[in-house]
Amino acid sequence: MNDTLLQIIPEQPLDIIGDIHGEIDALRQLLAHLNHSDPLKPTRKLVFIGDLCDRGPDSVAVIRLVRDLVSRGRAYLILGNHEINLLMNDPKDGSGWFFDERRDSDQAHYAPFTVATRDEHTDIRTFFSQCPLALQSPSLRIVHAAWEPEAISAIASIPRGEIIPACLHWESMIHDAAKHNDLHQRYLREKEKWAFQLEDPDNPPPYLHAIAEYETLEQTINPIKRLTSGIEKRSNQPFYSGNRWRYSDRTAWWKDYAGNLPVVIGHYWRMFDLPAQHHASRYSMLFDGIGATSWHGRDHQVFCTDYSVGARWRERIASGVAGNTRFRLAALRWPECTLIFDNGDQMKTQNIPRLQT
Repeated sequence: MNDTLLQIIPEQPLDIIGDIHGEIDALRQLLAHLNHSDPLKPTRKLVFIGDLCDRGPDSVAVIRLVRDLVSRGRAYLILGNHEINLLMNDPKDGSGWFFDERRDSDQAHYAPFTVATRDEHTDIRTFFSQCPLALQSPSLRIVHAAWEPEAISAIASIPRGEIIPACLHWESMIHDAAKHNDLHQRYLREKEKWAFQLEDPDNPPPYLHAIAEYETLEQTINPIKRLTSGIEKRSNQPFYSGNRWRYSDRTAWWKDYAGNLPVVIGHYWRMFDLPAQHHASRYSMLFDGIGATSWHGRDHQVFCTDYSVGARWRERIASGVAGNTRFRLAALRWPECTLIFDNGDQMKTQNIPRLQT
């Protein structure tokens, strides 16, 4: 093994768990179905694909459980965009459990939620700061959002523990690039001026060109952004997703992926019930025409394990109870290519890539 942001791991059976987003009950149920709930039976290795936190009722408990599994050598964790936001003190929707400035605005969607103590703040930051951004075994690649060779090369020699300095380095490059036309200041002014409307689905702001331009610049310069948030492009019109108006749109980068190893990702809010995914989010539409349990991409070499458990807050608002219906937590068993869900359902994935021997 190595100790860089690209961690090389040995060939071994893996259970790769999608985005959890604070849904501690779903995680405990899934671990029980995977037979990982008994500490005396360290069978397969777990992989947590990032986005442990935000939006759900108990991000603190999820992180505590995952940290314990990692510390005992039972699991790997790679960072997602939500962990990067936390490390960089960048409060986003659903992070009121950690950031005081988000606590009031998050009440409408996500309350009640467990709030981290100051001591837990320190422990969580320390834990996340020591984790890699991607894993690679002899047969498989794992990253939160997008396996882009140029971005992987950029982080492959950075030691684990240096994620914050690396982020700050690329942020400074973005700020320098934005100075020539006062872009950074215009970006901050637009965010401040339209702060309330940016999170109001019924009162959209105008097209905010500085936000759109700055987000595009971030994608161009920062490889960590591409690995954890995916490959994005500037949108022609603002659209509402993830409880805010957005100006950059995710792309199905897997349509062009021609790598020699399969890739497992999270991040993209896939839906299990295919007919309903049209009503889930704009991002779920990236899977139009793709079976709910199918590998995807040019050569069927990519699989998204995120089945939108982070949207269970919608069920709580509607009925007061979060079920395991449309929004699921899943694990992909490797190399068997079998899915196991938090409600106990098990099924073989479809269009399985040809594995190297």
